[in-house]
Amino acid sequence: MIQAISPVGGYVDSEYMKILQELMKLGIAPSGNKSIDKAKLEQAKQELIEKIKTKENNDLNENKTQPPNPVDGTDNSKRAEMEEQRLGAMTVAELNRLYFHI
Repeated sequence: MIQAISPVGGYVDSEYMKILQELMKLGIAPSGNKSIDKAKLEQAKQELIEKIKTKENNDLNENKTQPPNPVDGTDNSKRAEMEEQRLGAMTVAELNRLYFHI
């Protein structure tokens, strides 16, 4: 059983309560021992920091390796989208000519 509140005198260990809350947010089961749980929390935080740094480095490396104008079809899809919008504008213009005899 986790003892963050002392049965004698009603003392509340606020630091341990924060540790428990953070462990629960991370989905880590507390052991019931403050020093062990504190170490678990520090290790989990360190792992999260490493994961974030690794992800940022991977994203940065991906951006560096891609050419400024990729030829993988993304330009073509943007061009097709712009042509569709242009065709829509052309259709509206044709309708205006028909209705308003412009």
